[in-house]
Amino acid sequence: MKLTKRTIDSTVYQGTNNARYVLWDDEVPGFGCRIFPSGAKSFVLSYRAAGRKRMMTIGTYGVLTLDQARKTARAELAKVETEGSDPLADREKERRGETLADLCAAYLDRHASTKKTGQEDQRRINKHILPRWGALKVKALTREDVVKLHAKIGATAHYEANRVVNLLSTMFDLARRWGFVSQDHPNPARDITLFKETKRDRWLTPAELPRLAEAIDQEANAIARAALWLYLLTGARKSELLAARWDRVDWDRGELKLDDTKNGKVFYVPLSGPALALLRSIPRVAGNPYILPGRGPRTANADEKAQTASHLINIEKPWARVKTAATLAAWREDPRAAALIDRLTEAYARNQHRNAPKKFTPTPPLDAIRAAATAEGLELPPAIDDVRLHDLRRTVGSWLAQSGNSLHLIGKVLNHSDTKTTAIYARFGEDSVRAALEQHGARIMDVAGFATTTPVPESAPNNP
Repeated sequence: MKLTKRTIDSTVYQGTNNARYVLWDDEVPGFGCRIFPSGAKSFVLSYRAAGRKRMMTIGTYGVLTLDQARKTARAELAKVETEGSDPLADREKERRGETLADLCAAYLDRHASTKKTGQEDQRRINKHILPRWGALKVKALTREDVVKLHAKIGATAHYEANRVVNLLSTMFDLARRWGFVSQDHPNPARDITLFKETKRDRWLTPAELPRLAEAIDQEANAIARAALWLYLLTGARKSELLAARWDRVDWDRGELKLDDTKNGKVFYVPLSGPALALLRSIPRVAGNPYILPGRGPRTANADEKAQTASHLINIEKPWARVKTAATLAAWREDPRAAALIDRLTEAYARNQHRNAPKKFTPTPPLDAIRAAATAEGLELPPAIDDVRLHDLRRTVGSWLAQSGNSLHLIGKVLNHSDTKTTAIYARFGEDSVRAALEQHGARIMDVAGFATTTPVPESAPNNP
């Protein structure tokens, strides 16, 4: 029968043993009014989704009118027929409300785990996204929220701020695919004006390299020392070089095979004579296949180390020591700066803690030296502590360019998959072109009978 308000009002529960009792409507298939033993009445909708029979409550009779409930039932049935959706499942998901923490977990498991940069994604999620929005519902994140986070991070780190926005944009594209939000849900990280990024252009100059080389050779950690030299000699990426294995070295061909590279392709690093000599000087650890072996994780006994076959993971601390030593060496070449460093060192020694090691060297931090120099109006010589590990790779590219090598060749050496990445070295190539023209000009002037330091006279013929 077609449900009417009079029918619903006049009907009482007629089931037995609390069994479900529903007045079904002939006008809308699956639509009806359920009557409970208590006398309460609710509109319901019965349908099939993916072969499963489902029944959902539309609303309470009295709160919703019959016409309102019937209209809602038609709309939900239309979704089932045209979209293949499951209204009850959608409602349960809406009520449960996945949070950003849920989406982040799914992203790290399903997507980031397959990426070379997955660890960076996890670091950014842990640092920027979860502390701020972990408990927030996915659908509740707004574009304004993302804009504010972008601005906050960008106050000190433009590149990092842009990467976080890109990460969020990817996550929300996947959120639609994975059902965290509806297909028409707007991506809150889209159409946000990113900060302008200036490509880093730091590399070691011929004047800086001797001090850095001396500081590397003075580093106590022999494995880290070898790693730094290999960076300079090969230009390999840090993660790829740290994971290099002895069985990938072809001594006859002078090559190092890298299986797990950034672009996902096998790459053969040519090994120069100095690089081969360095490899031969590195002692091998029994049972450890890695060229740069690590110490392995701690065991349950804190005084012992597990002898696992691991490679060196992080050399940031040795690298920091090397940069500091090289910078101090550069500064000490200035007598006034050397005197300032000595005074500060004596002051630090006087304040040395009584429990400090006997071989403790009270060298003041570089920032303290800079502050003292500024206070005294002393301009310190150029420092080296701004050089990053990746800049050693950039140094290889820049020096190759200055030697007149083509960008194509440099890209092959550094295993660049995108020519735009190699383009940063173009200006160094221009320097070699300029030097060639200078040499050519000197020769022309010499043959023409003019001194090389003498400009071309105005009376010289203009025609070739």
